[in-house]
Amino acid sequence: MVRENKKIGVIALPVERLHIELTSFCNFSCEFCPDSRMQRKRGFMDFDMLKDILSEVKEEGIAKSVFFHVMGEPLLYPKLFDAISYAKGKDISTCVTTNGGLLTTEYLNNMVQAGLSTIILSLQTPDKDSFRLRGVNSISFDEYSERIKAIAQEVIKNRSINLRIDFLSSPLRRLIIPIAKEVSISDTSAKLRAHLKLWAEKILKNTPLENCLPDVVKQIKKAKSFKENSILITDNLSFHTRIVGDWATHFNNKIVKARFGYCPGIQENFGILWDGGYTFCCTDFDGRTSTHNYKDTPIKDYLSHEMVQGIVKGFNRFKVIHPYCRQCLGDRSILNTFVKQIGSIVYFKWFRKYE
Repeated sequence: MVRENKKIGVIALPVERLHIELTSFCNFSCEFCPDSRMQRKRGFMDFDMLKDILSEVKEEGIAKSVFFHVMGEPLLYPKLFDAISYAKGKDISTCVTTNGGLLTTEYLNNMVQAGLSTIILSLQTPDKDSFRLRGVNSISFDEYSERIKAIAQEVIKNRSINLRIDFLSSPLRRLIIPIAKEVSISDTSAKLRAHLKLWAEKILKNTPLENCLPDVVKQIKKAKSFKENSILITDNLSFHTRIVGDWATHFNNKIVKARFGYCPGIQENFGILWDGGYTFCCTDFDGRTSTHNYKDTPIKDYLSHEMVQGIVKGFNRFKVIHPYCRQCLGDRSILNTFVKQIGSIVYFKWFRKYE
């Protein structure tokens, strides 16, 4: 799919993921997402520019895979099938991250035919109460859950695509997310396990794979709300859980900025926004790290730029250089910032290797 390994300065290619934002518009308004706080202009990526990006990804061996998502809902992009098909023609593995609100089995099959490799379905809120956090009136939770069930069962039948369904947990919600405190999202391990079991049963019951349920339940019993969990349902369907953070509000808080720490951004993944602006990582929702634009700076030139190389060299020495990164790795008190800085090093440089 990509060329043999090479390096641009201190950045080894291919990186794991290139995130391409096809559009910054979204049909949901989730309280745990910073979409409503985004100040940059919204729009759709020019298709010719997208083709140029994908061509460079192939020719220069930039990334192992392309994820069509930074902010926004990719299914709103008018030429999504064409985008997937063009990438497939370049032998580029693609992933679409969607909230599922617009996804139908027909749409799914069209993406499969176009050559999509993986779908990440951000279910996130597994019950009717927490679904209120999604900020959508066009679809009820019952309609939504039936749609997700139909999609999952279609994926099980069509084994040419992988589906990951994402769930959130909020074990520390009173400490880290100052939103909707009356609503929890699987705030205990018992609740998380119950939701995962319910969804596994919903998807697998009355299907040829119903006999897989006992093994799936064994995996679910090991899930904990205070960590990430991966549950293999079938060979091409999995559940993934993660803790909801304060992404939606963090950058509006008064933060004690980090001075040391580690982040794999740029070295592991970086983003290109719909207008061509580069971002250091997929969490920079407002393009605050965007110092160059694809329209005048090809990817290889961006990665070789002294500023980008300096950011990476800094992280390799556990030094946080960019103001946005200092805020991202900071927190609301000196103690919390210290813990977060140490935690970033321990997690990314050690713990994640053994998960």
